[in-house]
Amino acid sequence: MLHDPEAFVSISAATAPAFSRDGKTLFYLRGSGLPQVWSLDLGSRAERQLTFHEEKVAFLRRSPLDDRLIYGIDRGGDERQQLLLLEPGNPAPRPLTDNPAVIHDFGAWSQDATRIAYAANERDEGHFDVYVQEIATGERQCVYQGSHLISVSGFRPDGTELTLLHDRGFGDMSLLLLDLESGEARTIGSVANFKSVRWASDGNTLLMLTDLGDSEFLQLCRLDPTSEEIAIVHAANGRDVEAWALAADTNLLATVENDRGYSVLRIGPMDGERPIIDELPRGIVTDLSWSPDGNSLAFVLTTPTDPPSLWIWRDGATEVAWRPEHARLRFADLEPVTWRSSDGKDIPGWFALPQGRQPERGHPAVMWVHGGPVGQSRPNFRPDIQMLLAQGFAVLMPNVRGSSGYGRAYAVADEVERRLDSVADLADGRNWLASHPAIDGERIGIMGQSYGGFMVMSAISEYPDLWRAAVNYYGIADFVTLLAGTGPWRRSHRAAEYGDPERDAALFARISPIHRVDQINVPVLIAHGARDPRVPIGESEQYVTALRERQKQVSYVTFDYAGHGFIRPDHRRRIYRAVAEFFTAHL
Repeated sequence: MLHDPEAFVSISAATAPAFSRDGKTLFYLRGSGLPQVWSLDLGSRAERQLTFHEEKVAFLRRSPLDDRLIYGIDRGGDERQQLLLLEPGNPAPRPLTDNPAVIHDFGAWSQDATRIAYAANERDEGHFDVYVQEIATGERQCVYQGSHLISVSGFRPDGTELTLLHDRGFGDMSLLLLDLESGEARTIGSVANFKSVRWASDGNTLLMLTDLGDSEFLQLCRLDPTSEEIAIVHAANGRDVEAWALAADTNLLATVENDRGYSVLRIGPMDGERPIIDELPRGIVTDLSWSPDGNSLAFVLTTPTDPPSLWIWRDGATEVAWRPEHARLRFADLEPVTWRSSDGKDIPGWFALPQGRQPERGHPAVMWVHGGPVGQSRPNFRPDIQMLLAQGFAVLMPNVRGSSGYGRAYAVADEVERRLDSVADLADGRNWLASHPAIDGERIGIMGQSYGGFMVMSAISEYPDLWRAAVNYYGIADFVTLLAGTGPWRRSHRAAEYGDPERDAALFARISPIHRVDQINVPVLIAHGARDPRVPIGESEQYVTALRERQKQVSYVTFDYAGHGFIRPDHRRRIYRAVAEFFTAHL
């Protein structure tokens, strides 16, 4: 092995920057697996850790008026998030919620910073209601009883109304306006995708990312909630606008576009030309945050060779505010590639070769499949991918049909009866890999997580002769048992994507890989966390039992204190080493 797999565990990352009220400090999340709240003095560059939990801090929101911070943690990845308040001068956080059986999905501060709003599934585990809570007293009130997945977008600036999102599935979201005095909620506009919905400062219109009006791509739009008239503020030709932030005092608008996976950052006047900030390294820009005076923009930038770092734009110039160290490790870049599917579609992906000398017969390769399924592999920093490259494996990361970032039609091209079309895309990608002059076509494996784990097991059962080894992280075995066992709040949302267990029983029997394990003839490594609320561990146990009964070669790794992902440093050490040794042995 060129590098010990454990060397990739401790690489840190920064996310969620927020300026202090005076603009002199950045609050942010930082860590290599269990990020905590940190502060960075922008003058002296002094750093200070502010929280010390043995759990991951999932988000961070500063008060509109001062430097109080709200953040959230769960227990062992169970996603039942609790909200805490960190006040200046007091190192001990104050719990705002304290019911470990309930998910508390933070929504927003009120403009006067006296209240917060969030959604929680306390009344019924399968349905979220909306609560408004006083910060000073902790007194709270249920202001809306919801159905399934409801989230809070924000308070109207005068505090009289809340905007809510009802998410029934991709392309099937409703935007609601809740009157806090009467308790009445009304739907604004029609069904579409909505993201980053926020009130304009005048409180008269809403700004949002949406494909309302049957647009193929997300656009930044302004919506009048009274007349329901909608106007496009910023659209990118053939691209999603995936993030935006408007400076309060200067009217400067920052937008991020998704250019086939790369981010394009633009900054300029709300009603004028917004040039591209093109001096940045090519990668992914996230977490836009304006300073209170509206003159500086903080954001996170990551590339395939740079872990997520804090950057600041001011007066047309950009600089790195904080960058993680990664002693003596060299990382490989990703390049965009495309192959043609057997039915004529162009399938995009990302490809990387290991550094160093190429073996005489070519490199062994691993195809890594993203989850979702409405997700997208992008040119960001992935320690697990770099770990594979450092062991001498080439990597191909496909964005098969069903992936986001390429328009609405592509994102829904794998739904229900078309599910296995995306698996065929994997087979075509494997054949593209096998024909590459730097690849040994006889030594190609496949791995993926969550829905990507389903894709892995489908690939090795639908096309068993194409692969030499497979790794499945917490993948779906049977869509019937998945929908029965997943968190009740997710059940109808997932059924909208996958199908109905009764109506689509024959389809589920055909596409669920558990019914085709007889076809598998390669060694498989399966890993799962016992606290996973999304894909219950019983999905992996089905695979292991069925494979062992048939005397197939299977290794099984479990984590007692892990949810839908292996984030704790000790878990990462264990799984990185297991994957490296598995592929080294079988490829």
